[in-house]
Amino acid sequence: MTSAAPMTKQAEALHASLVALEKAIAEEEARQRARIDAVLPKHRLSATNLAHYFGLRKKDVRRLQLDLAALGLSSLGRCEGHVRDTLRRLCGWLSGEGGNATAPGAGEALDWAKAEKILHDNTHALFGPRPPDRHVYIMVTAPDAIEATAAWSDELLQAGADLLRINGAHESPQEWAAIAATFKARARAHGRQGRVIVDLPGPKLRTDIRQLEQPVLHLPRRKDQFGRTVTPTRVLLVAEHAGEAQIPVPPQWLPRLEAGDVLGFTDSGERDRSLVIVGPDAAGVVAQSLRSLYVTPGLELVWRRGEKELARGQVGMMPKQPAVFSVNVGDRLLLNASGQSEDPAARALAFPEPQLLAQVKVGERVILDDGRLIAVVEAKRSDGLLCRVKHAVKSPIRLRSGKGIAFPDSALSLRQLGPQDEIALEFALEHADGVGVSFVNTPQDVALVGERLKQKGKPGFGMILKLETRGAMRNLAAILFEALKHDPVGLMIARGDLAVELSFEKLAEMQEELLWFGEACHLPVIWATQVLDSVAHSGLPTRAEVTDAAMSMRAECVMLNKGPYIAAATRMLVDIIRKMESHQYKKRSLYRPLSLARTPPADKAD
Repeated sequence: MTSAAPMTKQAEALHASLVALEKAIAEEEARQRARIDAVLPKHRLSATNLAHYFGLRKKDVRRLQLDLAALGLSSLGRCEGHVRDTLRRLCGWLSGEGGNATAPGAGEALDWAKAEKILHDNTHALFGPRPPDRHVYIMVTAPDAIEATAAWSDELLQAGADLLRINGAHESPQEWAAIAATFKARARAHGRQGRVIVDLPGPKLRTDIRQLEQPVLHLPRRKDQFGRTVTPTRVLLVAEHAGEAQIPVPPQWLPRLEAGDVLGFTDSGERDRSLVIVGPDAAGVVAQSLRSLYVTPGLELVWRRGEKELARGQVGMMPKQPAVFSVNVGDRLLLNASGQSEDPAARALAFPEPQLLAQVKVGERVILDDGRLIAVVEAKRSDGLLCRVKHAVKSPIRLRSGKGIAFPDSALSLRQLGPQDEIALEFALEHADGVGVSFVNTPQDVALVGERLKQKGKPGFGMILKLETRGAMRNLAAILFEALKHDPVGLMIARGDLAVELSFEKLAEMQEELLWFGEACHLPVIWATQVLDSVAHSGLPTRAEVTDAAMSMRAECVMLNKGPYIAAATRMLVDIIRKMESHQYKKRSLYRPLSLARTPPADKAD
């Protein structure tokens, strides 16, 4: 048996650096010992590796990476899931031992193959069986219940959707139950599981405008890039208005309306319009139109069946709706719990979390409408926070009720399960396969929902942590260790709110880091927010969206939002993922034969 060749000075220096890193990750493991011991036994290896990854990423190893790569060795750039194993194998190669990763007292080995298996097992436990033609899952956000028909579900499933997300901030358990039942039934018909995830609303970080104006119901038509209507706009005819896409008609008409009947009227834009009756629904009668509609109370309706006029009536009462503020840079806004001000001309916004407003300080930023408007707190007064608008995407900007609000500079304590959270959680436990926990800021937020799930004793019920706040980034280590106390569990990079909290520039960096940390603790990650959003809404992508979709396949799941062209967006995403999976897995490039590399045969000599 020959002894290993002596190391060169360069190899000795690299070996010493790697040994120092091994020591650093061992020290981090010792520091995190209490957290590691607290996780589920099945996640113990993952928690240990997570500690190792934190230990590694506290160091600047860029020079070491370049030097290792220059020798044709691993540059540590793909070691997230198996940090210690990678370091020990590198030490083995440099010392002439051929990549041996064993060491005294090393415990259970976690090499690349085992790390991959753990990640895949955790992914399948949360999302269900792997899609047959790819390893990345696709989750789609459910539309309103009236649109989530069996035909809609069939088209979506045939396009390649694997999971459905129901937003617990909209509609009610009655509508959620109809959506979930329809999707699951159609999934079974297609031989699929079709798991359903329900998002808990979380703290209502939204503002309301309490000043009211006359109601106008706008029902836009759905058109393609040529302006042609592609699908009818549906509306529910009811006796009394109780929701957005509803038109109140004379109650005595409802039991007598038949499919094919027409209700004609002149809408508030003074355009002739008609609604064609589709048929009865549990809550009223469904009608549809191929044109956009602007409907106000009191409009005259003419009911016809064929050429015969059956009756005339009026659109019934609808509640007044919140006003729309026109806001310029330099304007002041008042933020308080009531949305009222002694000055009737003041623009007051209601924020239903007064205990959070009390934690905001003068000089801190207030971001409204997903970053389209940025203000700064000028004063804390008895009637609320007085804020001055500093930036807007355009001036003036129209600010509507119900828009999101964020306090990126403020250290806020958010977590409590409100009434709507409780309703959504109880519904999910009965009808769905998991919950999404919104606005996670601390490990206590994870524990609060996680313990509730354990008490219910529903094996296999999943929990997805939505990482969308500055607080989540500050407390990421503690949040991830807390997550490993539960199973199955996953992470969502909620890029919309995260961009508002951190800035778009910082998001570009942070979304990458969150992918790495997900791999380090072997938890599946969902890449979310505005993926192929233009396709979902118009049928056509932008160049940037295609690139974003290609990048998204490094996550275990990609989430699409709702839209009239959501099936087309799903098909496009499936196609992009399939193509990209032959080129890349996580951060690893895969070299399949390229058509561009094929050279034509050499010309024959004359």
